[in-house]
Amino acid sequence: MKIHLSSQDLEKKLAKVVDNKLATELLKEYTLAKRYNFLGDWEKSILHAAKFAELSLATVKNIVDKKAINLNSIRFNNLFNELINKPKNTEMDELLLLIIPHVARTVYDIRNKKRVAHIKSIDPTSLDSQFCVAACNWILSQLICTLLKLDEEKINSLLRSLNEKQIPFVEQFEDGTIVILKDGLTFKEQLLIALYQIGQRIPKKELVSILKAYNQIVHLSVKDLEKKKLVHINEKGVCLTKKGIKFVEDNLLIH
Repeated sequence: MKIHLSSQDLEKKLAKVVDNKLATELLKEYTLAKRYNFLGDWEKSILHAAKFAELSLATVKNIVDKKAINLNSIRFNNLFNELINKPKNTEMDELLLLIIPHVARTVYDIRNKKRVAHIKSIDPTSLDSQFCVAACNWILSQLICTLLKLDEEKINSLLRSLNEKQIPFVEQFEDGTIVILKDGLTFKEQLLIALYQIGQRIPKKELVSILKAYNQIVHLSVKDLEKKKLVHINEKGVCLTKKGIKFVEDNLLIH
């Protein structure tokens, strides 16, 4: 069974090579940008993507200067100009001091852009959000590749792990199994919380192993939840719908 990595694992790895607070804030804004994009709140997605862009430049400065940066005093334009004007002697310098800053600049400018002409049949804010999230994916993957020296498969696994939600009453163990510590929940409610925690589509057989449940009860439960449009099922597995996410957040995460 595949073990689903926690986003905290990535944060710990990054905190070994960049300022701890910076690593935390960088991953938080990345996660929020992706989450609001998935939920269709384009403006919030773009806002958090722009914050991620700022923090990505702060991360580069932290790497290059080898000292912490005051996150309350970040000025994007000043930081951008400082980085792109630094000497570039290697391919890594080109990536950190030129390419990443320019990609971040695009995201930041989209947030600040004025109303522009666009195709009337397409919501431009939606397209902006999709682009910004893709840019954030690229920036973070490059930072991970550069800082942690991981291969593409591991990078993709770490990026997927950022979709996981950290819930205080959910405990996940090294073998991937999940225990819901909150009392009084039905199995279907526990299943919904587990899917919310995982944050991505998962094969039913893995869901059976993760919850240490019988195959039949998982099968019947997800079919019933599908009828209620709380989950979506296809040949690749099960995931929450937007309605399912809202149901979990409104009803099951309340202490």
